[in-house]
Amino acid sequence: MTSKASLLNSYKKQKHLRGLREFLPQVFDGELLDIQKLKAFLGEESYIDQSNFELSWFDKNLAINKAKEECNGQLVFVKEKSALSDQSENLFIEGDNLDALKLLKKDYQEKIKLIYIDPPYNTGKNFGYSDNYQLASDDYLEYLNHSTIGRVDQLKQHRIESGELHTQWLNLIFPRLILSKDLLSEDGVVLLSIDESEKANAQLLCNEVFGEENFVGSFVWENRSISNDSANLFSTVHEYILVYARNKSQLKFKGEEKDFSNYSNPDYDANGDWTPDNPTAASGNEKSRFPIINPFTGEEYLPPNGRFWAFSESRVEEWSKSGKMVFPKELGKRFLLKKYRNELRSERKAISSVITDIPTLKGTKELKDLYPDEIPFKHPKPTELLIKLFDQLTGNEDFIMDIFAGSASTAHAVYKMNKLEASQRKFICIQNKEILSQNTAGYRAGFNTIADVAIDRIERAGKQQTSNNSGVNYFRISYSK
Repeated sequence: MTSKASLLNSYKKQKHLRGLREFLPQVFDGELLDIQKLKAFLGEESYIDQSNFELSWFDKNLAINKAKEECNGQLVFVKEKSALSDQSENLFIEGDNLDALKLLKKDYQEKIKLIYIDPPYNTGKNFGYSDNYQLASDDYLEYLNHSTIGRVDQLKQHRIESGELHTQWLNLIFPRLILSKDLLSEDGVVLLSIDESEKANAQLLCNEVFGEENFVGSFVWENRSISNDSANLFSTVHEYILVYARNKSQLKFKGEEKDFSNYSNPDYDANGDWTPDNPTAASGNEKSRFPIINPFTGEEYLPPNGRFWAFSESRVEEWSKSGKMVFPKELGKRFLLKKYRNELRSERKAISSVITDIPTLKGTKELKDLYPDEIPFKHPKPTELLIKLFDQLTGNEDFIMDIFAGSASTAHAVYKMNKLEASQRKFICIQNKEILSQNTAGYRAGFNTIADVAIDRIERAGKQQTSNNSGVNYFRISYSK
């Protein structure tokens, strides 16, 4: 539905274009403004071209305008579908996430610490959202013919079809990324799950919205432990989770606990627990290949060929006196260099970008525990995976948002975290009212939409928790006529 503001903006644009065409008819091609002619008329010194590197596709501007359009809907509280609403800040919103993000901006702009995006992976299925950018082949063909690609014939039909499919997906995701950024706190982060089908495009989109400088990295999640047979004997057993910060300088992972089992203090060193350290390094210069003399035996030590001492010559006397460097009193033995636990920069180590031992089957088992007869949703994300990520990047009272909620694994994960850590994290889950087909397990279980499945799971998962924040406020988007 087109809003009054959108119609007014369109009218103003057309009025300005008519005025420009009267003064500069030479930069128009019929009714359309020719940007290249305008640039040629102005000269390079008169404009700034900031679009020298970007992902471009058919109707990209339409996607941008979708993010800018006002929403004529409102969030309506549904009491009968809520639980413990007066005790909880958790939200579940039934409706198109594009409109939901716009409506949430008033109260939650720059307040969300983490936004998890698990969109359709574009594997050939339709997207259940109202802004369906379904392109007719004739329209897309005409677009290609006016581009620099050249004439498209029947031999390139598969490329047309591929282009249409990518275009629909890009137009679905792009405006939602733009709106998500507005909701992120300054130290906030976006996690985007994706597979090979759109991983490259997703990263370029995020670079454009968040800035390439705010790309933190990508997790490789091994979601299957057993590879399927394939015709070319190549099987993909992983997905990706892209990590983008609102401001990378403000983002820091919690890290993981280090293993200190190899630290001890057998000689009662006053500096505490220690472990033997490698005194050599792979890089250095000739100044780092000085001889070290054992004061007891006179034996001379040099680093092995191709290696260098990992410290300066001035450190030898200092560390010998302090006991950090220990020399043997017998010939033929190497000196010992201690690494003290209290010298470590942190008691935690960096989290690995590769996630293993959390297959999708764990998510399926979780649903089986909640629905012993038949699970109503296929391939849900395991809460263990989400908890691992949320724990790294959020604090005890942060908001976590999931804009493609699906079966509400995010809500379930937040409930679990609050119970385990006695924290007060809050979730905001958005799920479109996607109708379940009659041949699905969810429909057979009595659900009409995926949103119905999600809120039922939230209710069941909430009952398993003992935390104060185990309720949910259910909202539905209602549109004015």
